[in-house]
Amino acid sequence: MVIVFIGPPGSGKGTQAQILKDSVLPNLHILTVSSLLKEKSSDGSVLGNEIKNKMDNGDLIEDSTVISVLKEKVDSLGDEQILVDGFPRSSLQAESLKKIFLNKNLNIINFTVSDEELLTRIKKRSQEESRADDKVFDKRLSIYKKSHNQIIESLSNDNEVINIDANDQIDSISNKIIEKLGLN
Repeated sequence: MVIVFIGPPGSGKGTQAQILKDSVLPNLHILTVSSLLKEKSSDGSVLGNEIKNKMDNGDLIEDSTVISVLKEKVDSLGDEQILVDGFPRSSLQAESLKKIFLNKNLNIINFTVSDEELLTRIKKRSQEESRADDKVFDKRLSIYKKSHNQIIESLSNDNEVINIDANDQIDSISNKIIEKLGLN
């Protein structure tokens, strides 16, 4: 099973991925692109240092770099259960997603959340976790919004995209996702 969570920063993708793993898919490999990039950014390489600088400034990493890092990890997992969080973030990445998971059924969940709710969540998360990327939230949200419709359009050409209203309470959102994936 391959699940793809897409949605704006702060929409609850990471929280819901962990709930899925803890509740119904214990063997699920959660591939958070930001974690894969952070891992690469700390390896001391020239590319790693470049990724780190861009992430600290809230800039997007080049598609080719993101695609390469994700593909390498997916290839190492074979036919394991995978959840991809934070990818795709561009039309090119959306097309690459289809190639990376060629001949696999993609379960695409699109998290929809109001800007007001996102801002509330990001402020709370920033206080609790002090994530560096939350300091540049407005920039990240603006970048996300510019490409989101193109991404949805690209993915929906070959796959069903399931929209989930993620303004709700955490457990309610979890129940919706589990139901839509047929895991209940």
